[in-house]
Amino acid sequence: MIFATDYFNYIPNELPEFNLKLLLNIEDLNNSIFNEVFTILKPHQQEEYITFKESEEAKKYRKERNTQLPYVDFSNLPEIFDDVLLQKVILYQKEGEIGGAIYDSLSEDHKGQIARFNSKIFEEEKAKRRALLSDEEKRKEKEWWDKYEADPTPRFMGNMGEPANADEYVLRYGRNPFTGKPETIESFYEKYTITETGEIVPKEKDE
Repeated sequence: MIFATDYFNYIPNELPEFNLKLLLNIEDLNNSIFNEVFTILKPHQQEEYITFKESEEAKKYRKERNTQLPYVDFSNLPEIFDDVLLQKVILYQKEGEIGGAIYDSLSEDHKGQIARFNSKIFEEEKAKRRALLSDEEKRKEKEWWDKYEADPTPRFMGNMGEPANADEYVLRYGRNPFTGKPETIESFYEKYTITETGEIVPKEKDE
């Protein structure tokens, strides 16, 4: 399954600027899936993209993107990223229209590496923030979490709001979005897996 097609499946009319840039990035950075994504577009959307690709706006955007981001050959990624390549790939994920273009080129091992790195950075930043809290602020924070844990109301709403997905929820709050219990990204991926349809399911039920 190519996840990038989800960005285009439900657009009846003109393509938004985000999608035009996303498609340009797919063609440039992850060309192996470009034809499959392009063919799901309506004829007028295909013409719209072709016009956009030749525009000065697209040329300027492409030039700025190539200037700001380090070169990565997404058609020939190693099975395991070294630290240098890992941080380069993470830079590509910071902008949605670029991150969405390269997502399908990443293996589950790659995504796990990225999640662990982001988790490490998140925990380091959280520790720095906590070190600056007063005792009173720490007490209030503990009270908030105690109240949060005691509330049985479901808290994770998928892509309807922030966080955008389950692993982002774990990274941000250090909690399992389904159970509300403390969780790290490593322990989360030990318990759950992502199916071909993008559904997150417990590993014991998926295997």
